[in-house]
Amino acid sequence: MPATRVTVALNAKQSQRAPLLIPASAPPQQLVFKTAQTKLRLKKPSRIFAAGTGAELLTESDWTENLKDDVVLLVSAGEEYVGSKDKGERHPDANVDCAVTILAQNAPVEGLSVTQVTTTARTLPGIIHAVGQPDLHPGTKFPIGAVFVSKRWVHPPLIGGDIGCGMAWYKTRLSRSQVDGDKGKKVAEKLRGLEGPWRTQADRVQWLQDDNGTYTAGVKWDASLGTIGAGNHFAELQVVESSSPEVGLQRDDVVLLVHSGSRGYGGSILKKFTAESQTSLEQGSDAMQTYMIEHDRACQWAKANRDLIALRFLACLEPGEDAWVLGQNPPDASPIAEIDEIYSARERVQTRKFVDIWHNNVERVEWPPSPLQKSTTDVSELKAKIGKLSLQSESGEGAQDYVYIHRKGAAPTYNPTTGLPLSILPLPGSRATPTMILKPTFSESTAWGAKNALSLAHGAGRAMSRAKALSSLGQKYKTSNLLEPGSGNTDGTWVICDEKDLVFEEAPDAYKDVRAVAEDLVREGVAEVVGWLRARVSYKVRNEAR
Repeated sequence: MPATRVTVALNAKQSQRAPLLIPASAPPQQLVFKTAQTKLRLKKPSRIFAAGTGAELLTESDWTENLKDDVVLLVSAGEEYVGSKDKGERHPDANVDCAVTILAQNAPVEGLSVTQVTTTARTLPGIIHAVGQPDLHPGTKFPIGAVFVSKRWVHPPLIGGDIGCGMAWYKTRLSRSQVDGDKGKKVAEKLRGLEGPWRTQADRVQWLQDDNGTYTAGVKWDASLGTIGAGNHFAELQVVESSSPEVGLQRDDVVLLVHSGSRGYGGSILKKFTAESQTSLEQGSDAMQTYMIEHDRACQWAKANRDLIALRFLACLEPGEDAWVLGQNPPDASPIAEIDEIYSARERVQTRKFVDIWHNNVERVEWPPSPLQKSTTDVSELKAKIGKLSLQSESGEGAQDYVYIHRKGAAPTYNPTTGLPLSILPLPGSRATPTMILKPTFSESTAWGAKNALSLAHGAGRAMSRAKALSSLGQKYKTSNLLEPGSGNTDGTWVICDEKDLVFEEAPDAYKDVRAVAEDLVREGVAEVVGWLRARVSYKVRNEAR
């Protein structure tokens, strides 16, 4: 019998492919795995899927049924099948004609990520609009840098496990002269004592307390409160290079940008609600209501986490400030802090914070967006206009409905509490690349924010998978020190990262050009660039003995 001609591709990045001839007498699984290892550099292949149907090839009958000339075989390192399946996988309430908008032109976007956006939008129930931001890139199954608007349904996997992940900006009292050049190294050395649990569990519970109650996740997850975490999370000292007057920053100001989320807590919530491969929760169901309660708690926990990270950093950077004394862990025998001390420290951090957003969450909002709501930044004026809008809705004119906006790696353009437009948002690159300051814009041409689903890109977005970055950049920079200004890190940034693999995985080359991402948003009419900042110290992780 003749050999079978197939194409072997990576399940997680299907643009990486290799041809293969499988002799009739040869064991196909072994040949496919070997091709994935030698030609596609997949270290530990463990699963094979047939592209298009998503059928996993496990038994001899699976191979007999699916192994044909010109079939594409997707090899996985353990992750689930990525891509569209046959119509039998589509939910009965799915919108097969769901509108999909990709806001990228200058920023490169992989075909797989577009496939993931389209497949998700037209397979899951209730989705009425999907947007790929310019930082769009493939996820394990669902895309990152995407926004999905749905009616009646909430989809936890579209938010992911790091519920409440986001970014916050804090002003510091450092001067540019303290962080520029070699001075940045001295500042970097001061950043100690930032890993491991903060104080006692009683103190952590009190930090998580506010007027609406406590957001404690229990001892296991609260132990991570005040820590950055791994992956793309970071804290960065940045210098303002340019800023429009309305931003409220001056050239040479030094600010702290914190990017972190709910650590393991959010992941535990996702696992609980997808334990039986369920991906969608219907409005009104007990499961959906319970999920939203836990989701909102994780979002508040993540916000408190960013504030505590800021407190710990400010304690290192401004040691003379009495307000930051709680930022340093006390000796083991020290008593629990007084409630008013923690309250005072928390309030003091708020005075330094000028931006805080979630970019992994779901929110219930009015849809379609109203021009009345986007044309003012005055709360009293907004309330009056919304009153008029309600009267129009009752008469059937300009009536609005409520939808759920799912974001995984996308920033909101409005304050979810007030409904007012946000004045500025951060758009960071990767270490040693600029952070752009964005101002959301609303106009008739963008349907007052509907075009971009009331969202913007949250960063540069990955241009390489972690595996590819580790392999290729590890080789490219094997003789370079990426922790200091110089080769591969040319913008004068000192990097603190004690995990060698993470240094290469998060190298600037592994990300898209943040300027191209910003240009796409401006071209689409959904944002303006009103300034930019330059990183001076970028903190990832430090191995410290506890």
